[in-house]
Amino acid sequence: MENKEQIAEAAEKLFMSFGIRSVTMDDIAKQLGISKKTIYQHFNDKDEVVCQTTWRILKREKELLDEIRKNAKNAIHELHLLTHYIRHHIVNINPSALFDIQKYHKEAWKIYLDFKDSVFIKNVEDSIERGMAEGHFRSNLNPKILAKLRIEQIHLGFDGQVFPKDEFDLTEVQMQLFENFFYGLLTQSGKQLFESYSETLVTNADEKN
Repeated sequence: MENKEQIAEAAEKLFMSFGIRSVTMDDIAKQLGISKKTIYQHFNDKDEVVCQTTWRILKREKELLDEIRKNAKNAIHELHLLTHYIRHHIVNINPSALFDIQKYHKEAWKIYLDFKDSVFIKNVEDSIERGMAEGHFRSNLNPKILAKLRIEQIHLGFDGQVFPKDEFDLTEVQMQLFENFFYGLLTQSGKQLFESYSETLVTNADEKN
């Protein structure tokens, strides 16, 4: 018999593929090959399923960001690790999922907002402060303002009204926003280091091919 974690995992896969609003409890039960009654033994309703899957995703995101921070030699190296992460991660995200949570699942949206402030914005703020201390980012930056701006840029990139999916590639949109933002932070030495990392990545990719 499936446990709560297995049900949440199956729900997450469906939500990421089809959006949250369009997925029903029947769809989740069918995905697992169980009865809907079994799901209700673990969850009161769909709202609770969405909250659980939101926690799963955010917890995993924090673990990945912590790993990037741990492995980064400096703020510029951290940018390149984040670039790699974005390129390979964005393709698995359904742009409508975040907006479905905002519009239809208030408790899950509150979980996201709390996490956004305590983890996502704080992570960007710490990265900017690190880059400034290392001399790779300009000294006149306000990390608190720019950290909020960066997170809102990510949201903007997912907005289908601003970047319709039939006109724009989601990964390209996010990469353009990412690179434009961080190039604006760099000192001349930071830019040189950033570009040296880029050249190294290209060289390594060519050698593998």
